[in-house]
Amino acid sequence: MTNVDTILKDMIIIPKGIFFRGSNASPDEQPIKQILLSAFAIDKTPITNKQFRAFVEQGGYDDPTFWQPKGWAYIRENEIKYPNYWYDNHFNQDDHPVTGVSWWEAMAYAKFAGKTLPTEAQWEYACKGTDDRKYPWGNKEPTLAYANFAYDCDPTELVRSSTSVYDHPKYKSFFGCLDMAGNLAEWCLDNASTNYKWDRDGKDPIYITKDEDYHMVRGGCGLHNEDFLRCTARDYYPVSVRDNLIGFRCVVNNVKEEEL
Repeated sequence: MTNVDTILKDMIIIPKGIFFRGSNASPDEQPIKQILLSAFAIDKTPITNKQFRAFVEQGGYDDPTFWQPKGWAYIRENEIKYPNYWYDNHFNQDDHPVTGVSWWEAMAYAKFAGKTLPTEAQWEYACKGTDDRKYPWGNKEPTLAYANFAYDCDPTELVRSSTSVYDHPKYKSFFGCLDMAGNLAEWCLDNASTNYKWDRDGKDPIYITKDEDYHMVRGGCGLHNEDFLRCTARDYYPVSVRDNLIGFRCVVNNVKEEEL
């Protein structure tokens, strides 16, 4: 395979398109706006422990070329050499999504893989496509057959495990992505914003302030309730958080027509 073929392996090509971002379900998902996105590729699943292991074993935590300066300073100061749940058998199976990774670590892995993190708009489009579905799989209300989540954020779920990214193969997103609801939330490239009023033209939107500011996550997690499983639901965390709530998937931008 060519290098491009290698990078795009196990990714889904999302063609250039128009969709309506946001919803009336929450003020932070407003205003609803028509968005135009350029073509991109997105990982079919979140990055798994098996995939992330290549970064660890090939010296990713010791190579500053993969890291943004403040991220590099952060991992050196805190002597970080692997994800926070790397040796926890509730979360470290090969086909489970990697977790316990800060935004800095997600970005470093993405650069290592020749990719980047998705913008919020890219993530939402890959999730709901053009039919304005409520959840990645459609409009049926979620059950545990659809996703790993906690009904009403039940506190009895506080001791939990992640599940395989392939555990719900029938319930794909509009474009065919897996595990976009529950299990783990997913880091996005955008900094946190309280709504979408910053977006003026709706073309490949991204909200950037400072790398070290809070960043958006999408998709909910195993401790979140049904509401966070919606395609449009938003949340955000400090850039350095390494809890078992967050993983990530990557994108490739500037996908050429011949690759579609």
